[in-house]
Amino acid sequence: MVQIAATMPGRLADLIGARVRTLRNARGMSVNALAAAAGVSAGIVSQIERDRANPSLNTIEKIAIALGVTTDAILASEPATSDPPFVSRPARRHQISVGTAPILKEMMSPAGQRSLRMMMISLPPRSENLDVVIGTGQKAGWVVEGEIRLIVDGQAARLFPGDSFQFSSLLPHSLHNDADIPARVFWIIAEGALETAF
Repeated sequence: MVQIAATMPGRLADLIGARVRTLRNARGMSVNALAAAAGVSAGIVSQIERDRANPSLNTIEKIAIALGVTTDAILASEPATSDPPFVSRPARRHQISVGTAPILKEMMSPAGQRSLRMMMISLPPRSENLDVVIGTGQKAGWVVEGEIRLIVDGQAARLFPGDSFQFSSLLPHSLHNDADIPARVFWIIAEGALETAF
């Protein structure tokens, strides 16, 4: 099960359903139309809107794309008024806990950014991140601490602090921490036509 982390500012977990419903209504979309456009079930959309489901980051991404907004329109807390839009402060970042371990994903990009997004992924001992989004563009990262096993298109690589990686987002991939100590990875998602340069 995926849960929104309790450390999120502004009780974001209570706002996701209302934001999805407001965005859907503003576009004149029914629950069924949004579900079809996002490639998820109407039941899931209905449960999210009624705060009866804790959607995965993958599901939120699909719904955001179907609504024509960034994931921040659904997830982000109210923006800080004293900072320019290109700044992201630690206290304002939203976090998502994935799985039972849980894996913590901290969104580090400023609100509204879609073409290039950054996050810090914290993997507890003996955990894996299978909640990934497949699409055009590139993914890259850098191991901050611990040891991880990255599998991309069936090929596995064991990575250590300081090691980095980059691959096409179209390839199936997963991230694993097989060790008995926590690991952290700085993760970058670059969407669009970035297949030859980063």
